[in-house]
Amino acid sequence: MQVDIYKILLVDDDDVDIISFQRTLKKTGLKYELEICKNAEETIEAINKYKYNCIFLDYLLPGVDGLELLKKIRELKIFTPIAVMTSQGDEKLAVQMIKNGAFDYFPKAELNPDQIQKVILNGIRIWEIESQRLKAEEEIKENNNRLTAIIESTQNSVFAIDKLYNIISFNSSFKTKILAELNIYVKIGDNIKDIIKNEDTLKQINECLLGETLTHIEENTLNDVYYCFETTYNPIKSEGETTGVAVFSKDITETKKFQKELLQARNDAIISAKAKTEFLSNMSHEIRTPMNAIMGLTDLLLDEKTFEGTSLENLKSIRYSADNLLVIINDILDFSKIEAGKITFENIEFDIRQRMTELQKTFDYRSKEKGLDFTVKIDPNVPNIIKGDPYRLNQILFNLVGNALKFTSKGFIKVEIDLIEKNTEKTKLQFTVSDSGIGIAEHKQSKIFDSFTQAYTDTTRKFGGTGLGLAITKNLTLLQNGDIKVKSKVGQGTAFIVVLDFNSSNLLELENEKSALEIFDLSDYKILVVEDNVMNQFVAKQFFKKWNTDVVIANNGVEAIELLKVRNDFDLILMDLQMPEMSGFQATEIIRSHNSPVKNRYIPIIALSADAFLETRKKVIEAGMNDFVTKPFKPEELYQKVLKYILNR
Repeated sequence: MQVDIYKILLVDDDDVDIISFQRTLKKTGLKYELEICKNAEETIEAINKYKYNCIFLDYLLPGVDGLELLKKIRELKIFTPIAVMTSQGDEKLAVQMIKNGAFDYFPKAELNPDQIQKVILNGIRIWEIESQRLKAEEEIKENNNRLTAIIESTQNSVFAIDKLYNIISFNSSFKTKILAELNIYVKIGDNIKDIIKNEDTLKQINECLLGETLTHIEENTLNDVYYCFETTYNPIKSEGETTGVAVFSKDITETKKFQKELLQARNDAIISAKAKTEFLSNMSHEIRTPMNAIMGLTDLLLDEKTFEGTSLENLKSIRYSADNLLVIINDILDFSKIEAGKITFENIEFDIRQRMTELQKTFDYRSKEKGLDFTVKIDPNVPNIIKGDPYRLNQILFNLVGNALKFTSKGFIKVEIDLIEKNTEKTKLQFTVSDSGIGIAEHKQSKIFDSFTQAYTDTTRKFGGTGLGLAITKNLTLLQNGDIKVKSKVGQGTAFIVVLDFNSSNLLELENEKSALEIFDLSDYKILVVEDNVMNQFVAKQFFKKWNTDVVIANNGVEAIELLKVRNDFDLILMDLQMPEMSGFQATEIIRSHNSPVKNRYIPIIALSADAFLETRKKVIEAGMNDFVTKPFKPEELYQKVLKYILNR
């Protein structure tokens, strides 16, 4: 259900908690109207007057507790989703609240923007499903209470009895069914107890005579044939008194079979999706692990500056091929994340001119190799510091520049950044990546953003790539409420135009952004590297040797724990995640536990893993690790994070 503005009611009498809730709600980015009530009387008045999408209810209220208020709300037939907040953390209380109509429950200490947004959206979905269910039940009740309950023409079995169990009416289907199954010719006045001996059926009739409308589903197998009947028992009332029961029995065998098939298909789809995620995660790990060694050793050899001529060109070719392979791997993984709706965006301050300098450095060598003029031009009115996701911006521009480089053999590639709009809250920028390459035919331009689609059938053979780069670029742009267009003529080049909104920043520059990277010296520090892959151990040793750092290697979590039990001289741990005997997650859990056997359970831990999935990053933080670096790692990124946690100890 699409909601433009969420109407939210907060029931809480604690001013501090109210302010905390308001601040947290504001950070969700949802459009909302928030009403606050501090007691039960105000709450009942508010919900009778307005319709809310979600209610957050504090358990401790003056005069009445949250459970009593919840019961009163439900007695009023108000089914707005209610999430209960408490500072007690009592699981028994949670069960009571949920039994009485709450749909979610959480301690106030766990309150955060993601939690609130999740509760609101889940609540609305549950409310929509519940509304549909209640509406369907109401329609069934109305239909069952009408005088037309007994319809002769229906194929379903229908009969009615009085309060003494004597049959007062039935249709042909009921008569035929009783004759076929029991060989009894039923007639008016017969007692239903003499005909039907099924205890469950008689029990339902007894309860219905007390005034309740009941629905009972009976499944059975007779002579290896499955059948299922849905039977509804409706009180027949006269002047408010129950005088009998009308029974409507419907054959829902085929419907039930279809539901089971649908449920099986859904379960199969869930298993398939899980298997796909696990496969991609394992694929990421298995490919990135050797890639880390290849790229790391290549970087080390290039840094030595001892190679010349053909040897140097061979090394550069290895690095270039590894970069291309990594782009393909990232494309596949990013596409899977976008498909699953699990892509996330940062909102941090960054220096856009510095980012563009890095972009130019990245592509300078490759463009010069092809004899291309590669330039980056930034409108002087563009502010230095903006707020948004620099990594996704890099990804968009790297895709577009890489694409231009791929399809341009002579001439130029140009990146232009122009200011469209700026105020105290928002900065709108236009990024134009143009080239003098082969161009795209007009009738092909509408399809180039489709997944696995390229303008020409021989593109992959000639130029390489997955056909996912532009699809990912478009999705990343649209997910940030941006816009992307293409202008191109065959033989005259192509221009991709991306418009994105960023948050404005008051900062004029970022301090100390590069100072740490320029030092590359970690003398007097000791690092524990927990890694099972021998080549990656070697790569780590070589980098830390360059940085004057003492490194100790543990082959798995078990060895790491044994070292940490007897040594307290490590400044930081680099922890691989997937290892034999004991994983990085298990080792971290032991290190961080309250009764930890290690000397220092607060030692900084950075996950160093080839698994690049967002779920893994979340698990890393939840496990108690401090940060995450993806293999193949960039030496500068690893160095900066190591230094950050060592200096902040």
